[in-house]
Amino acid sequence: MRAFTLLEMIMVIVIMGILTAVAVPKFGGLRENAKISAELATASAVQAALDDCHGQWIVNEGNFTCGFDISADELNSFGYPDTLGNPLDRILRNAGKIGWKKVDDKYYGPASGGDVAAKSPDIAGKPDGNDYWEYNPSTGIFELIDN
Repeated sequence: MRAFTLLEMIMVIVIMGILTAVAVPKFGGLRENAKISAELATASAVQAALDDCHGQWIVNEGNFTCGFDISADELNSFGYPDTLGNPLDRILRNAGKIGWKKVDDKYYGPASGGDVAAKSPDIAGKPDGNDYWEYNPSTGIFELIDN
């Protein structure tokens, strides 16, 4: 029966240390990437809800209620809500609980606002702590403003 020598054990520990040193930085940005992905998915859902409401406005000619409890008479002449609520309550239920907030006419999600904002490098199209979302009621576009 043959056992491991001390040298073999040390080599295994060194190799595991090297692998750990390479792997740990790869996992460091997972939390921020998750915030960014969640915010982009939520913004996409907001845009889809706005597009759905506008489509219903076109098809039904003013006699309907959108899926988020906005009646046709609450829409502007372009077929979009004049406001998304504070904060996004009319579009997304419990938006405040998932990290969205509204300040003036700017919307901030979990990656773009507050103390828990993503600290990722400034990449176009991905929210970080300097960015915010803006809603244009005449076009129905909910877009990221990159600062």
